[in-house]
Amino acid sequence: MRPMNCFLLAMCAIVGMFADKAEEAFEHWPTLIMVFIGAWALSAAAMVLNDYFDIEIDKINAPDRPIPAGKIKREHALIFGIILIVIGLLMSVGIDLYESLYWVKKFVGVSIITAIVCAIMLSIYSNVLKKYSILGNFAVSIGVWFGFLYGDLIFDLQLNWLPECMGFGAFILNFGREIAKGIIDVEGDRAGNVTTVATAFGPQWTANIAAFFNILAVGSTIIPIFLADASWLYLSTISISGILAIIMSVWIVIDQSEKSILKIKTIVLFVMLISLVSFTLESFFGDVILNVIAT
Repeated sequence: MRPMNCFLLAMCAIVGMFADKAEEAFEHWPTLIMVFIGAWALSAAAMVLNDYFDIEIDKINAPDRPIPAGKIKREHALIFGIILIVIGLLMSVGIDLYESLYWVKKFVGVSIITAIVCAIMLSIYSNVLKKYSILGNFAVSIGVWFGFLYGDLIFDLQLNWLPECMGFGAFILNFGREIAKGIIDVEGDRAGNVTTVATAFGPQWTANIAAFFNILAVGSTIIPIFLADASWLYLSTISISGILAIIMSVWIVIDQSEKSILKIKTIVLFVMLISLVSFTLESFFGDVILNVIAT
């Protein structure tokens, strides 16, 4: 299920809710719990079904994964993936019912619509979208942005600049990560007739493109300062992510070995985690700091 990935994707929605309502979000604690479980389940389903459809490619690129290694039967993985999708959909129904019954929302359906769209996307990603390189990378990254968008809209259907800026930055950073991942999967992707940036342009150009998106993600972190009146607290904490992203950009341009790419993939996850912490701190304390400075 790739627990770290699932955790980060689930937290995208939670942090989006915090960015929209700050401490008021805790009044909806059952929703927070169901959002986390539902997002985790749908994210895990995406990971499981990806392995289900990619078995021939993984025999070359990642033979130690559970299905090609024979630790899990392929049909069992499919059943598990379907169960996870059902859990995600049930959580979305529970969220909409709870919000409509206890908070008298004017519009009900944000959760179930989002869950259905995500379920469709993850179901067709590995066997359809992934075969078309940029389209597959785009779909995965849009899924990350969806988390923030969902967290922003769930309570009032009104867009808030802070979570949307968060989603945009996460989208760009993840897009670069998806492109970079293709460097170490070239052999299996070519055998499986999957076209990626790496199979089309080679490792060096792929590294250059991934580095460009990393730098672009760093630039996007400035946007909240102008559109969301972010405080110095945000600027000081998000700068840690920016420094790491710049280091990764230089690293991948210099070295495209499998060992380096795997390390960079992991570092990107920590960059996302640090960014989530930064945005959470800004959601709860940013206004307080700005008010103190103003007085």
